[in-house]
Parts: sequence; structure tokens; C-alpha cells
Amino acid sequence: MHDPENARAGAPLILIVDDSPTQAMLLEQVLTVHGYRVCSAKNGAEALSLIEERLPDLVISDILMPEMDGFELCRRVRGSEGVRETPIILLTHLNDPADVLHSLEAGADYFVSKPYSNRLLLSRIAAVLQKEHACLESEDGREVNVRFHDRTYRIEAGRAQIIELLLSTYQLAAEKNQELLAAQQSLSSLNRELEKRVAERSAALNKETAERLQALEELRKKDEVLMQQSRQAAMGEMIGNIAHQWRQPLNAVGLLVQDLTLSFEYGNFSKDQLYTSTTKIMQLVRHMSQTIDDFRNFFTPDRQKSQFDLGQVVERTLALISGSLGNKGIRVEVNVRQPQKIDGFPNEFSQVLLNIFNNAMDAFSGRRCDDPLIQVEVFGEEGKSVLTIADNAGGISEEILGRIFEPYFTTKEQGKGTGIGLFMAKNIVEKSMRGSLSARNTGGGAEFRIEV
Repeated sequence: MHDPENARAGAPLILIVDDSPTQAMLLEQVLTVHGYRVCSAKNGAEALSLIEERLPDLVISDILMPEMDGFELCRRVRGSEGVRETPIILLTHLNDPADVLHSLEAGADYFVSKPYSNRLLLSRIAAVLQKEHACLESEDGREVNVRFHDRTYRIEAGRAQIIELLLSTYQLAAEKNQELLAAQQSLSSLNRELEKRVAERSAALNKETAERLQALEELRKKDEVLMQQSRQAAMGEMIGNIAHQWRQPLNAVGLLVQDLTLSFEYGNFSKDQLYTSTTKIMQLVRHMSQTIDDFRNFFTPDRQKSQFDLGQVVERTLALISGSLGNKGIRVEVNVRQPQKIDGFPNEFSQVLLNIFNNAMDAFSGRRCDDPLIQVEVFGEEGKSVLTIADNAGGISEEILGRIFEPYFTTKEQGKGTGIGLFMAKNIVEKSMRGSLSARNTGGGAEFRIEV
């Protein structure tokens, strides 16, 4: 039993009968807030004792309860002297029209469907406590006055007809409720199906994402393989460049050694001559050693991005192939209009330049040109650093110009080209440095343009 301490003295006392403590507590809070005193019981037997003991102004009882249900509680109250006039409201789920018959038979004043509206329940409570019944029977029992929405209707009908109308109305409401329950079940089924489809789609998307990540990883590995192949191809070309770089100093060393031998045989050998020749030989040896260091540094991968000067990288790259250029009679002009510093990988960028220079040298090898020339220009344009490499070797056929950056595409003879040099050059510029590499024909040859 519970009687709130803050309830106003003299307020109507309402007994709540419900075997669910949660439902009873919720209803108790609503009634307390609206100024009623409240007590509660867990079943019909406990409620009957409280009714006889405390004489509540109203009883609100659930129908389904252990020991004694709501119908039996109504019958017991109506059969007990002193409490038979106690108003009773039964709470029902409106699942069976027979509940109305049981309520009428047991003597209930009203019934309220679950889940109920607090507004409707409070209005019913107020009507019961104020003795305002909607239907009043005439003294002769043949006429019923119905009060509805502040208007009174005089209905001449027997009790059986009124009950039949009430039952048909309640049955319709119950059927509508069943339809709503079926719709709710259908909606729940659809929700479960939707959740299943969402789960299946999520699994499919996760699988697709995994496959795409795997494909990207495979592409990354292929790029690494192509890069390695490009480096190996460049290394093969470098061996030829080293040979050109070493040929002249080796010849000079050979001549100096022969001169020392002849001087000794003819008796002209002197200490000063030995010192002078030795000094020249050591200078040539240091030059050859420096050449090895330059080529070795070229093939050392950059571990992190750094800022470098475009003009300096051009000069360093040209130094590596100066022997090959000189052997083929190719002049190179470098014009740095404005010094340009960019962020990236200088060794990789040097490899890009080397691929373009090698293609230019190959172009001259297949054509007759009186004055082979490669022109390099470095300048700034619209906030970007620009480097152009142009030759006068006749240009690139328009039929293949759009394919020169494709992997494994080459116009060279079998065994003389891999077709990955320009492909890797474009990848390095556009992926590693977020720039662009393009090619076009000019009046006398081809021009490659790098923008970063």
C-alpha cells in the first residue's frame, strides 16, 4: 500500500489495482501530479480488503491479475454492503468484445483501453467522481437520455438494443485494433527484412571494399615492379654512359703511361716528368671515381621529400650523360629564366629528365641533322614551376603521340627499349609530385613540358 506524503488532504482517494509494479507506479505518478491521493494493491483480494478498510472514491483495476481478476473484484464489491456503490474503471486491451459483456455483468462503471491516453483516463475519472454519467435511464425504463459533447439526445430504445449497439461498436473498434496489430506485425516483418538486406548489402560493400583495396595494393606492387624495371633499364643505359665518360680519361691515362715508358727507354726520364705525369694521372683517376659516385647517387632512392632547385638537377643530370651527348655531337643549351625550387624527390626527378634526354638522343640517332640541339628552359608561370625540353630531331608521329606515355609502348627495335621509361616518368611527375607531364610537336621537333 502506498499513500504519497505530498498529496493534498481531502483530495479524492483512488485505488490502483495492478500486478505490474511499473504500470502501477506510472499511473500513480500521473494521478498524484493532478492532485489525487493514491493507494495501490497487487491483486483483487488485496484490493477488496483495502476497499472495505479505506473506502476509496474510485477503483482503477486491471482485468488480468493473479488470485482474483478485475471482473471478480467488481462482482465482490457490488455484492458487499457499504461499498457496492464504489465506482470502478476496468483497464482492458480491447482484444475481445466479450470483455464488455463481462464488465457489464460484473458491474463496472467504465472501461478504458490499453495503452490509454492520460487525457482520456483523467476525463473519465473526473466524470465518475462528479457523478456525470453519459447515459441516464428514465424511470419507466423505456427512454434513455444520452449526453454527448454538451448535448442531450433522447433515445427511445430498449436496453437490449442499446447493448447490441454498444457491442457492435466495440467489435468494430476491436477489429480495427486487430488490423492495426497486423499492420504493426507486417511493419516489424518489413523492418526485419530491411535490416537483413542492409546487413547483406553492408557485407557486400565490405567485400567490395576489400577487393578494391586488394586491387589497389596489386596496382601499387605493379607500379613498384615497373619502377624497378625502369631503374634497371636506366642502369643499362647508364653503363653505356659510364663507358663514354671513362673512354677519354682512360685514353689520357694510357698516353701518359706510354710517355713515361718511352722517356725511360730513351733516357729522358726525370723526376719532374714523373711528378707531372703522376699528378695528371691522379686527377684523371679522381675524375673517374667522381663519375662512379655520381651514378651511384643517382640510383639511391629518396627516402623523403625535400626542396631542390630545378636548374641544379638539370645540370647534374646532363653531367651524367655529357660523354654520350658529346660522342653523338649533340649540343645542349640550358636557359634558367627564373630559379625555381620545388618539393619532391630529386633523384626520381633526375630519372624523369634522363628518360626524356635519352629519348631525344635516340631520336637524333634515327635522323640526319646538321646541328643536333636540345634546349632546356626553366621558368615560372601562373604560380607553377615549368621546365621544357625541346629538340630539333623532327618530332613525334601524330599517330603515336597520344600513346607515348602508355606502359610497354615503344617504337624502338626489339631489345633496345622497354617502353616503360616515359610511363614511369609521367607517374613520378603526376603521382609523386602532383604535377603534369605532356608532350607536343613544335616546328622542328618535340617538346616535353613539366609543370609542378
